[in-house]
Order: sequence, then structure tokens, then C-alpha cells
Amino acid sequence: MSYADEKHSTPQVAPPVGAGQVSWPVIRTQKELSQTAEAFHGGGHVYALQGKKIGEILNALQVIDDKILHAVEQHHSTKKNNSKPIGQLLVHMGIIEQEVLTRALCIQSGVPMVDVLAINIPHDVLDRIPHERAYEKQVIPVGVYHKTLYLAVPDPAAFTDQHHFAFMSKLGIKPVFSPPLAIDTFLNSKWTGASSDIWAG
Repeated sequence: MSYADEKHSTPQVAPPVGAGQVSWPVIRTQKELSQTAEAFHGGGHVYALQGKKIGEILNALQVIDDKILHAVEQHHSTKKNNSKPIGQLLVHMGIIEQEVLTRALCIQSGVPMVDVLAINIPHDVLDRIPHERAYEKQVIPVGVYHKTLYLAVPDPAAFTDQHHFAFMSKLGIKPVFSPPLAIDTFLNSKWTGASSDIWAG
């Protein structure tokens, strides 16, 4: 077999689906955040797909097709693989990137996703948390509704500082998701501390 034949016969493995390739229901305005807060306050769902299985969510968002979903579910049902959740299996198999799974988990559990580089954040909201503490913990206060501070964090599922920030702000804390790079960019360039006259967001 020639090199050309060998190259032709080698299957081309597609790169994993990245978060930028998917149309996510992301909050970009205070009006959208306010509407989400109203849904929370009223005990409603944030997303139509909330509570569904991860495979169903990714399929509905056209991240994976029916064929891949069926194949992964079959793979997952084997004794060797059923200890790993389907989402993690998709990451492990190189089908999706980790951020895609994180966002899908946000939809499943009803955690809002906020674009901190697009939303206008009033200074009185930013002032709820000292900049140096926000920088240390990599968090951004994005809005206050119903005596609750909506706090953008890179991993809401692993966030354990609610009590710390509740004591600091004298408000309830609701973690929302924003990618680590966006949070870091905001903290280092758009939010320059309480003394700044520049409108954040």
C-alpha cells in the first residue's frame, strides 16, 4: 500500500464541538437577567430543556445527532462504561469540549449563563463586592433582583463561597455561569475598581 493509499484509508477524526459552535441561551442585558430572576422568584424554569437528560439537551441543541446519541447511550450501557456520566463520556471520547458540557449542565440544572463582556453592570452592583476580592475569587456581580446578588462564576456546580459573599453583600447569592476567560478579561480590563468613572459593561 502506498503512502497516498494509506493516507486516504485513514479515517479523519473530527475535532470536538466547541462552545463557540453552538447557539446558547445566554443573557446579555439586564432586562433578560431581570426576566430570569422573575422566573426564579416565581419558581419557574429558566430553560425549556431544563431537567432533561444531557444527551437530550445536546441533541436538541444540535451538538450531537441522533446517531451519535444512540451510539453513546449504547456505549454507556456497557458495564465497563456506565460509571461515567454520558456528558463526561462525550468529552472523554473527543466529541465535545468541556465547556460545552458545562453549559449543557447549566441548562439541565437551570443555572443562567451570562455574557459578562456584553451586559451593562451598574456601579452600585459592582460595589457590592470589593474588586480585589472579586479578582481573588474570580467572580463578578452582575445584577441584584429580589434581594439576591447574581454572581458570575466559572463553575457554578463547584462554587462553594455563597455564604462568604452573602455575608459580604448582605444579600442572597445566586451563581450564574460565565467562561473563565471572559471573567478574567472583565476583571483585568473592564472593571477597574470602585474609584473608576468608566461604566462597566
